[in-house]
Amino acid sequence: MTTREPLRAEELWQACVDAQEQLAHHHSRFFQQVRGKSGLLSAALSAGHWQRAAALAFLTDVHDDLDLLPQLVDLAMMPAWAAQARPAIANIPREQLVPRLEELLAAHLDQLTDEDDDYYALWVEVLADAEAWTLLAQLVSAARTSPNLLLQDVAARVAESYGTLIADVGDRPARAPSIQDVP
Repeated sequence: MTTREPLRAEELWQACVDAQEQLAHHHSRFFQQVRGKSGLLSAALSAGHWQRAAALAFLTDVHDDLDLLPQLVDLAMMPAWAAQARPAIANIPREQLVPRLEELLAAHLDQLTDEDDDYYALWVEVLADAEAWTLLAQLVSAARTSPNLLLQDVAARVAESYGTLIADVGDRPARAPSIQDVP
C-alpha cells in the first residue's frame, strides 16, 4: 500500500497538469473562434460561482474587455470576488482603463465618503493595481475631507504607502498622455 501512494500522488498531479493544458487550449480556441465574447462573458460574470470564476480567469489570462469594466468593478467591490476581479481589471490596457475608471469613480465618489472604510479600501486596491495614481490621489483627497474618521485613517495609510506615487498628482483629473506630453 505504501508503494502505491507516491504513484497515486504523481497521477493526481499529472491530472492537474493535463487539466491546465486543456484549459489553456480551450481558452485559446474560445479567444480565437468565438464572436460576441463580451456578451457571453458578461452573462458568466452575472451567473453562479463556477461561471463567474471561469470568466474572471479568462479575463485575467487571455482577454481584456473594456465593456466589462463596470461589472468587474462591481465584483471588485465584493470581498469574496475582489482578489479575482482586480487582475482582470488590470489586464485592460492602461490607456483605455484609466479614463474609464475615472468615469466610474466619479459616479461613486459622493457615495464613498458616506460608505464604510472597507468599500473605500476596495477602491484603493483597484486603483493601485491599475496604477491609476491620479485617481488614487483624488480618492485620498476626498477621504481626507470626509466626516468618517475611518476613511480619514485609511487615507492617511494609503498616502503613507503610495506617498511619492500620489503626492505630485494632486487633484488633477487622470488623462491619457497626448503628443504634446512627449519630449
